[in-house]
Amino acid sequence: MKVLIMAGGKGSRLGGVKKPFLRICGRRLIDVVVEVAKDIAKDDKVYVCLPGEDTPYLSGLEDVNSIECPGKNYVEDLVYALERVGTPVLVLPADMPFLTADIVKEFLQKAQDLEGDVVTLMVCGKDGCRESGISLFRGLGGSWSNVYFDEVPQLRDVDTYEDLKWVEEVCGSTAVIGRLN
Repeated sequence: MKVLIMAGGKGSRLGGVKKPFLRICGRRLIDVVVEVAKDIAKDDKVYVCLPGEDTPYLSGLEDVNSIECPGKNYVEDLVYALERVGTPVLVLPADMPFLTADIVKEFLQKAQDLEGDVVTLMVCGKDGCRESGISLFRGLGGSWSNVYFDEVPQLRDVDTYEDLKWVEEVCGSTAVIGRLN
């Protein structure tokens, strides 16, 4: 299965930092997600949607294809990339430091049983549910289904300084890191 990693965000809530290239727990965020993507893609292609000026940051990543996206907003970049990559394709965000192939495979297994051109992984916690940025695009039509997961560290993204602080605390706790495997 083709995998598309969305890495074109502006990181505005983190002062404009290029989130995919942040080092967290000793690894760049993009490296974590590319590893998961390669596991899922197997012999298919892995694509990364990002602004043209960021493509040098991908050097050294083998078997990764860059798509220079417009960088105006997430939806426009996603549509632009989907038109080039085609469907079916799994879309992953580039800002989940603890994402694992196992949790993505669990999502894909649950998505098989649902109808819809798009199936999205929703993360639910004490404050309600939110989109995770993980979606299976079977087509470009308008039908949609959701798969619901409880909030777990593997599905935590880094959008704010509060998120970054939480991640740094997790990195310092071997007990929590051990539970992520």
